[in-house]
Amino acid sequence: MSEHTFDENQLFSRLNRLPLRAQVAFVISCAERLLPNFKAFQREHGWGDVQVLRKATDLGSKWLNGEVISLNELATAAVDCEYQAPDTEEFQSLIVSSALDAAVCVSALIALIQTKNTEKAVEAASLCVDTVDMYVQELENMPANAPDLESRIRLHVMMQQEL
Repeated sequence: MSEHTFDENQLFSRLNRLPLRAQVAFVISCAERLLPNFKAFQREHGWGDVQVLRKATDLGSKWLNGEVISLNELATAAVDCEYQAPDTEEFQSLIVSSALDAAVCVSALIALIQTKNTEKAVEAASLCVDTVDMYVQELENMPANAPDLESRIRLHVMMQQEL
């Protein structure tokens, strides 16, 4: 297996060549993978509403399927998603960062549809990588100050699959 790395510039270049519909489909796939983390966070802390993020993701799917989505619907979804982003300082658990990544990813989906800015698709991918990064650190009990931390995370089979 060849070693993969995350290169935002290269990803931007690749995604930017795709039509907006393909970029939206890509971000929906990122959001779908992160939503279970938000649901787990909600279950653990009794905070947030995964259904708000689900509804916004479904709005993206409707847009992708050719339905006309009003600017007002998109604006409302964007605000609703922002309210679902947990403050990482308020919760003492590892999963809070993953829940934040999920909320921000769905926000990026709505913003991509609104602005057609490929940077939002790159942001979504980056959030997925960040979530796997944190999970690998926890799974393998990697000390945050280990000199080879980034290398060990990057080479981990889960991260290589993500990349």
